[in-house]
Amino acid sequence: MKNKRERLDGIISILRVEGKTSLANLAERFEVSTATIRRDIKLLESSGQIFQAVGGEVLYKKDYPGPSREEMLSKAIDEKVRIAEYCSSLVEDRDTIIVGPGVVTNLTGRIIGGLDKEFRVITNSLSLGMELSKLDNISVFMLGGDVEKQYSVALNPGFDPMSGIQYADKLFLTADGIDNEYGLTYFNSTMLPVIRGMMNVSREVILIADSTKFGNVCFNYLDDLSGITKIVTDNGIKKSHLKAIANEGIEIVTV
Repeated sequence: MKNKRERLDGIISILRVEGKTSLANLAERFEVSTATIRRDIKLLESSGQIFQAVGGEVLYKKDYPGPSREEMLSKAIDEKVRIAEYCSSLVEDRDTIIVGPGVVTNLTGRIIGGLDKEFRVITNSLSLGMELSKLDNISVFMLGGDVEKQYSVALNPGFDPMSGIQYADKLFLTADGIDNEYGLTYFNSTMLPVIRGMMNVSREVILIADSTKFGNVCFNYLDDLSGITKIVTDNGIKKSHLKAIANEGIEIVTV
Protein backbone atom coordinates (compact mmCIF):
# COMPACT_ATOMS: atom_id res chain seq x y z
CA MET A 1 0.00 0.00 0.00
CA LYS A 2 1.35 3.41 -0.95
CA ASN A 3 1.63 6.15 1.66
CA LYS A 4 -0.53 9.25 1.38
CA ARG A 5 2.04 11.33 -0.50
CA GLU A 6 2.70 8.60 -3.07
CA ARG A 7 -1.05 8.06 -3.46
CA LEU A 8 -1.71 11.76 -4.07
CA ASP A 9 1.09 11.82 -6.65
CA GLY A 10 -0.53 8.84 -8.33
CA ILE A 11 -3.98 10.43 -8.37
CA ILE A 12 -2.58 13.60 -9.89
CA SER A 13 -0.73 11.61 -12.58
CA ILE A 14 -3.85 9.62 -13.47
CA LEU A 15 -6.00 12.74 -13.75
CA ARG A 16 -3.42 14.57 -15.86
CA VAL A 17 -3.33 11.68 -18.34
CA GLU A 18 -6.96 10.53 -18.32
CA GLY A 19 -8.77 13.78 -17.51
CA LYS A 20 -11.38 12.02 -15.39
CA THR A 21 -11.87 8.90 -13.31
CA SER A 22 -14.01 7.70 -10.42
CA LEU A 23 -13.65 7.18 -6.69
CA ALA A 24 -14.22 3.45 -7.12
CA ASN A 25 -11.57 3.20 -9.85
CA LEU A 26 -9.00 5.06 -7.73
CA ALA A 27 -9.79 2.97 -4.66
CA GLU A 28 -9.24 -0.21 -6.68
CA ARG A 29 -5.99 1.04 -8.21
CA PHE A 30 -4.48 2.06 -4.89
CA GLU A 31 -6.00 -0.81 -2.90
CA VAL A 32 -7.62 1.45 -0.31
CA SER A 33 -11.21 2.19 0.68
CA THR A 34 -13.38 4.68 -1.18
CA ALA A 35 -13.54 6.68 2.07
CA THR A 36 -9.74 7.09 1.96
CA ILE A 37 -9.84 8.19 -1.68
CA ARG A 38 -12.68 10.59 -0.91
CA ARG A 39 -10.53 12.27 1.76
CA ASP A 40 -7.65 12.50 -0.74
CA ILE A 41 -9.93 14.12 -3.33
CA LYS A 42 -11.27 16.63 -0.78
CA LEU A 43 -7.68 17.63 -0.07
CA LEU A 44 -6.85 18.01 -3.77
CA GLU A 45 -10.08 19.92 -4.44
CA SER A 46 -8.67 22.83 -2.42
CA SER A 47 -6.38 23.60 -5.37
CA GLY A 48 -9.38 24.31 -7.61
CA GLN A 49 -7.92 22.08 -10.33
CA ILE A 50 -10.13 19.06 -9.72
CA PHE A 51 -13.68 18.52 -8.53
CA GLN A 52 -15.87 15.59 -7.62
CA ALA A 53 -19.13 15.36 -9.52
CA VAL A 54 -22.35 13.73 -8.36
CA GLY A 55 -22.04 9.96 -8.58
CA GLY A 56 -18.37 9.75 -7.65
CA GLU A 57 -16.79 10.96 -10.90
CA VAL A 58 -13.58 12.97 -10.45
CA LEU A 59 -12.67 15.54 -13.11
CA TYR A 60 -9.45 17.46 -13.85
CA LYS A 61 -9.78 21.08 -15.03
CA LYS A 62 -6.70 21.37 -17.26
CA ASP A 63 -7.36 25.01 -18.12
CA TYR A 64 -7.64 26.23 -14.51
CA PRO A 65 -5.12 29.10 -14.18
CA GLY A 66 -5.31 29.46 -10.40
CA PRO A 67 -6.79 32.45 -8.58
CA SER A 68 -6.06 35.87 -10.02
CA ARG A 69 -3.63 38.23 -8.35
CA GLU A 70 -6.56 40.42 -7.31
CA GLU A 71 -8.34 37.47 -5.68
CA MET A 72 -5.21 36.42 -3.81
CA LEU A 73 -4.51 39.95 -2.60
CA SER A 74 -8.08 40.53 -1.40
CA LYS A 75 -8.09 37.28 0.59
CA ALA A 76 -6.84 37.60 4.19
CA ILE A 77 -5.33 41.02 3.40
CA ASP A 78 -5.01 42.06 7.07
CA GLU A 79 -3.18 38.84 7.84
CA LYS A 80 -0.86 39.29 4.86
CA VAL A 81 0.03 42.81 6.00
CA ARG A 82 0.83 41.62 9.54
CA ILE A 83 3.01 38.83 8.15
CA ALA A 84 4.85 41.22 5.83
CA GLU A 85 5.42 43.76 8.60
CA TYR A 86 6.87 41.09 10.88
CA CYS A 87 9.19 39.89 8.13
CA SER A 88 10.58 43.41 7.77
CA SER A 89 11.90 43.07 11.34
CA LEU A 90 14.04 40.11 10.24
CA VAL A 91 16.08 42.16 7.76
CA GLU A 92 19.49 43.33 8.98
CA ASP A 93 22.04 45.81 7.66
CA ARG A 94 24.12 44.42 4.78
CA ASP A 95 21.81 41.45 4.30
CA THR A 96 21.26 39.92 0.89
CA ILE A 97 17.55 39.15 0.65
CA ILE A 98 15.78 37.09 -1.99
CA VAL A 99 12.10 37.87 -2.45
CA GLY A 100 10.34 34.96 -4.14
CA PRO A 101 7.24 35.17 -6.35
CA GLY A 102 3.83 35.61 -4.75
CA VAL A 103 1.43 38.19 -3.35
CA VAL A 104 2.54 38.10 0.30
CA THR A 105 6.24 38.00 -0.65
CA ASN A 106 5.78 40.96 -3.00
CA LEU A 107 4.01 42.85 -0.22
CA THR A 108 6.92 42.02 2.10
CA GLY A 109 9.36 43.38 -0.46
CA ARG A 110 7.46 46.66 -0.64
CA ILE A 111 7.34 47.02 3.15
CA ILE A 112 11.06 46.31 3.62
CA GLY A 113 11.64 49.09 1.10
CA GLY A 114 10.73 51.52 3.88
CA LEU A 115 13.48 50.33 6.22
CA ASP A 116 16.31 52.69 7.17
CA LYS A 117 18.93 50.03 6.43
CA GLU A 118 21.27 49.21 3.60
CA PHE A 119 20.82 45.81 2.00
CA ARG A 120 20.54 43.97 -1.29
CA VAL A 121 17.38 42.50 -2.80
CA ILE A 122 17.33 39.75 -5.41
CA THR A 123 13.98 39.17 -7.12
CA ASN A 124 12.34 37.99 -10.31
CA SER A 125 9.39 40.39 -9.88
CA LEU A 126 9.63 43.16 -12.45
CA SER A 127 7.32 45.54 -10.56
CA LEU A 128 9.10 45.05 -7.23
CA GLY A 129 12.52 45.39 -8.81
CA MET A 130 11.55 48.67 -10.49
CA GLU A 131 10.05 50.05 -7.27
CA LEU A 132 13.01 49.18 -5.03
CA SER A 133 15.59 50.33 -7.58
CA LYS A 134 14.49 53.92 -6.91
CA LEU A 135 15.71 53.73 -3.31
CA ASP A 136 19.28 54.75 -2.47
CA ASN A 137 19.69 52.32 0.44
CA ILE A 138 18.76 49.19 -1.54
CA SER A 139 20.73 47.59 -4.36
CA VAL A 140 18.60 45.42 -6.63
CA PHE A 141 19.56 42.39 -8.69
CA MET A 142 16.98 41.15 -11.20
CA LEU A 143 16.98 37.47 -12.07
CA GLY A 144 16.95 36.68 -15.76
CA GLY A 145 14.67 34.54 -17.91
CA ASP A 146 11.56 34.90 -20.00
CA VAL A 147 8.83 37.12 -18.61
CA GLU A 148 5.52 35.54 -17.61
CA LYS A 149 2.87 37.52 -15.71
CA GLN A 150 5.41 40.14 -14.52
CA TYR A 151 7.92 37.55 -13.27
CA SER A 152 11.03 36.29 -15.02
CA VAL A 153 10.97 32.50 -15.25
CA ALA A 154 13.15 29.75 -16.72
CA LEU A 155 11.11 28.44 -19.62
CA ASN A 156 14.05 27.16 -21.66
CA PRO A 157 15.58 23.79 -20.68
CA GLY A 158 19.13 24.17 -19.40
CA PHE A 159 18.80 27.90 -18.64
CA ASP A 160 19.75 28.80 -15.07
CA PRO A 161 17.89 31.91 -13.84
CA MET A 162 20.12 31.94 -10.73
CA SER A 163 23.35 32.15 -12.73
CA GLY A 164 25.92 34.22 -10.81
CA ILE A 165 24.04 34.04 -7.49
CA GLN A 166 26.03 32.04 -4.95
CA TYR A 167 24.65 33.15 -1.57
CA ALA A 168 21.81 34.98 0.13
CA ASP A 169 21.19 35.55 3.84
CA LYS A 170 17.42 35.12 3.69
CA LEU A 171 14.78 33.98 1.24
CA PHE A 172 11.16 35.04 1.72
CA LEU A 173 9.16 32.28 0.08
CA THR A 174 5.47 31.44 -0.18
CA ALA A 175 3.41 28.56 -1.59
CA ASP A 176 -0.14 27.97 -2.82
CA GLY A 177 -0.44 24.80 -0.75
CA ILE A 178 1.38 23.83 2.46
CA ASP A 179 0.83 20.38 3.89
CA ASN A 180 2.87 18.47 6.44
CA GLU A 181 2.72 15.24 4.44
CA TYR A 182 2.66 16.62 0.89
CA GLY A 183 4.97 19.62 1.35
CA LEU A 184 5.01 22.79 -0.75
CA THR A 185 2.82 22.84 -3.86
CA TYR A 186 1.89 25.42 -6.51
CA PHE A 187 -0.75 26.16 -9.13
CA ASN A 188 1.86 27.06 -11.74
CA SER A 189 4.78 24.78 -12.58
CA THR A 190 6.84 27.40 -14.47
CA MET A 191 8.03 29.00 -11.22
CA LEU A 192 9.41 25.79 -9.71
CA PRO A 193 12.96 25.89 -11.20
CA VAL A 194 13.39 29.50 -10.07
CA ILE A 195 12.14 28.78 -6.55
CA ARG A 196 14.38 25.71 -6.21
CA GLY A 197 17.36 27.82 -7.23
CA MET A 198 16.44 30.46 -4.67
CA MET A 199 16.27 27.85 -1.92
CA ASN A 200 19.60 26.30 -2.88
CA VAL A 201 21.60 29.51 -2.35
CA SER A 202 19.85 30.81 0.79
CA ARG A 203 21.16 30.38 4.33
CA GLU A 204 17.68 30.91 5.80
CA VAL A 205 14.49 29.92 3.99
CA ILE A 206 11.55 31.75 5.57
CA LEU A 207 8.16 30.44 4.45
CA ILE A 208 5.47 33.11 4.75
CA ALA A 209 1.78 32.47 4.11
CA ASP A 210 -1.60 33.24 5.61
CA SER A 211 -3.28 30.39 7.48
CA THR A 212 -5.67 29.53 4.61
CA LYS A 213 -2.76 27.97 2.68
CA PHE A 214 -2.12 25.25 5.28
CA GLY A 215 -3.67 21.88 4.56
CA ASN A 216 -4.03 22.69 0.84
CA VAL A 217 -2.45 20.61 -1.92
CA CYS A 218 -1.97 21.80 -5.53
CA PHE A 219 -0.85 19.79 -8.56
CA ASN A 220 2.78 20.96 -8.79
CA TYR A 221 5.10 19.69 -6.06
CA LEU A 222 8.23 21.62 -5.08
CA ASP A 223 9.70 20.05 -1.94
CA ASP A 224 8.89 18.82 1.55
CA LEU A 225 9.16 21.09 4.58
CA SER A 226 12.64 19.91 5.61
CA GLY A 227 14.34 22.78 3.77
CA ILE A 228 12.37 25.45 5.64
CA THR A 229 14.15 27.38 8.43
CA LYS A 230 11.17 29.33 9.75
CA ILE A 231 7.46 29.72 9.04
CA VAL A 232 5.60 32.99 9.54
CA THR A 233 1.80 32.92 9.39
CA ASP A 234 -1.22 34.46 11.09
CA ASN A 235 -2.83 33.32 14.32
CA GLY A 236 -5.74 31.74 12.48
CA ILE A 237 -3.72 28.62 11.76
CA LYS A 238 -5.27 25.42 13.10
CA LYS A 239 -3.72 23.78 16.15
CA SER A 240 -3.29 20.53 14.22
CA HIS A 241 -1.07 22.31 11.67
CA LEU A 242 0.92 23.99 14.44
CA LYS A 243 1.52 20.65 16.12
CA ALA A 244 2.58 18.97 12.87
CA ILE A 245 5.04 21.76 12.08
CA ALA A 246 6.45 21.69 15.62
CA ASN A 247 7.01 17.94 15.26
CA GLU A 248 9.15 18.70 12.20
CA GLY A 249 11.40 20.89 14.35
CA ILE A 250 10.63 24.02 12.33
CA GLU A 251 10.36 27.35 14.10
CA ILE A 252 6.92 28.90 13.57
CA VAL A 253 5.86 32.46 14.33
CA THR A 254 2.20 33.55 14.36
CA VAL A 255 1.28 37.22 14.08
